Amino acid sequence: MKTISAKQFSEICDGVWSDRAAVLRDRGVLGGDAALVRAVFWRLCKAGVKPDSDAENYDTKPTILAYQLVVSRMLEVNARPAFEAAPILRELLERYQGEVESGRHSEVSAA
Repeated sequence: MKTISAKQFSEICDGVWSDRAAVLRDRGVLGGDAALVRAVFWRLCKAGVKPDSDAENYDTKPTILAYQLVVSRMLEVNARPAFEAAPILRELLERYQGEVESGRHSEVSAA
């Protein structure tokens, strides 16, 4: 894993700030703050700073909750007729956990 200094990180953030008009224009459903942080993440990756190679380390409760919130808000705006998404999403996660626990999990068929 490549290391990064505070100065380099500051330069990345300054670059995101300089490009903020494009970053914010292409943010999709993300809020402005989230779009800027996402741009920092991708620029870190582009600079060679890689996330921990063990993807399971990113399976944190806050991350899952953040994605669930975004999905819920997307459905609030776009679901017709409105429906309760939480049970369906919970079933998906339970199916995945069952697969992981049984050792049948495979990254090959990732969507």
